[in-house]
Amino acid sequence: MLRQLLIFLIPVAVLLWQLAGAPWHLPHLALWPLSLAALLIEAVWLGKRRSWLRFLPLLLLLWIAQATILLLTLLPEVMHPLHVAPRRREEAEAVLEEEHHVPSTVASDAFGGELADAGLAETISVVLPCAEERQNAIWTVERFCRRTPAEVLKEIIVVDDGSDPPLEELFQKDEKRLDQDPACRLRFLRHEQTTGLMAAKLTGGREARGDVVAFIDCHCAPQMHWHKEILEQVRINPRRMVVSAITDLDMDTFDEKKDSQVNAKCYLTFDADFKWFDDDSDFIPTISGGLVAMGRAWFNLTGGFDEGMHGWGGENLDQSLRAWLCGGDIVRAKSSRIAHMWRTGDRRTATHYRIKARSTNNRGRVVAAWFGPFKEVARSAGGVDEADVQNYANFKQRLNCRPFSYFIYRFRKLYLEGGVIAKESFLLQEVSTGKCLHTSASFSDCAKTRRLQLGNVDRLTGKCCSGLRLHGTNNCFDFFDSKGGIHMYSCDVMGRNMNQQYQLQQDGRLQKGEQDCIVAQGHLPKDRAARDERISGLPS
Repeated sequence: MLRQLLIFLIPVAVLLWQLAGAPWHLPHLALWPLSLAALLIEAVWLGKRRSWLRFLPLLLLLWIAQATILLLTLLPEVMHPLHVAPRRREEAEAVLEEEHHVPSTVASDAFGGELADAGLAETISVVLPCAEERQNAIWTVERFCRRTPAEVLKEIIVVDDGSDPPLEELFQKDEKRLDQDPACRLRFLRHEQTTGLMAAKLTGGREARGDVVAFIDCHCAPQMHWHKEILEQVRINPRRMVVSAITDLDMDTFDEKKDSQVNAKCYLTFDADFKWFDDDSDFIPTISGGLVAMGRAWFNLTGGFDEGMHGWGGENLDQSLRAWLCGGDIVRAKSSRIAHMWRTGDRRTATHYRIKARSTNNRGRVVAAWFGPFKEVARSAGGVDEADVQNYANFKQRLNCRPFSYFIYRFRKLYLEGGVIAKESFLLQEVSTGKCLHTSASFSDCAKTRRLQLGNVDRLTGKCCSGLRLHGTNNCFDFFDSKGGIHMYSCDVMGRNMNQQYQLQQDGRLQKGEQDCIVAQGHLPKDRAARDERISGLPS
């Protein structure tokens, strides 16, 4: 019986070994003699035991499988994924990503250096776009000056975007006199008129001399060693943008708050906006814009920022798509922590820009430049303008940029599996009243043309962004208050928010948790299984 088992175990073991790609990391050359030896031993053994010929068909199938894999290892270009043989999901994703990667090119930057040599990232230029920031600018410069090693800090560039009085004069009057501190290597660039955030960043980026350019809002405080992982990541991939862990700034101490939240990741929405989220991957679909670093050569190669944008808003989307569609990537640096001031209503956090943001124009430019056939989806959602983006043509052609569909494919777990792209949309109609769920968790007369009545959900996973999303928005059913009312909250695309878990039961009840069901206000039934609890899904 043991011999009978062995005659199958040998070819099965070799077959599994081949499929696994040699778990002990032996080269494929070592598999060839082992596979051939196993085949010969099995043939001789079978010939001596004619009574076991009834097993010949099964063994022949195993031999054919072994021989096929053996031949394919000789031709890795024919079946590259099999040749690499990933054994874990992460490795499989890495292979897939590599196969869809834009081929590397050597391109000269504005200072004559080559991108191929830009992996030697040793120094950083910190670019601070500032408009009327005043004391915040001084504190930000001081924190970066004191918490960055002199051999790493190439310079701090303060781009004064039309401040009155000029920021350089304020630094000269400040008792710390950071403008004369040789350790700070402080430079001032000034716009006589306020031009907006993107233009200020572009001015600073073009003048930067460091290997890496870090664009930082003018109200931030880094923690010690903030620079290390940024430089490491750019050395790994010169086409990489790096985002620090963004924490909360305490305006009383101008330092990171205790128990601060940590943010870094955003995703692009189809109305050309962005939403915060988090998952286990270090890759970032979309940056928030306030904190990002990249190699100077890559910044110049991709054209920096869109000169057609004005004010602020939208440049983060443009930068993100430039990276992902033109051969680069974006990662977060977890060990690099920079505290950022949020607009909380405190007068100290008020914006001081004297020009109005042109977000509809800027977002319209992103849509026109990058969305391709998806642009009509964005325009139908409203909030974007038509735009002329001929200035994108040259660098997109030079970098062989991919279509927008590649971005969706690259982050398919978010957009497809996470439900950001709806597989279907429907109306939620209560049977007893004949009315459909509307905005603010209210009911109104049903109409398929009413956008606020549309929802979408993945029936297979039971979630769209983990629950029921108001179609075309980022709002999902969330928690019940003490009076039983439903509150809407930002959709959790990773499905971790238990408040957003709802189930449509077979009898038509839309249920949350073990007991709670959704009913129309004023129609609460005495019997929880009563008919007026039932919801019917009407296709849109």
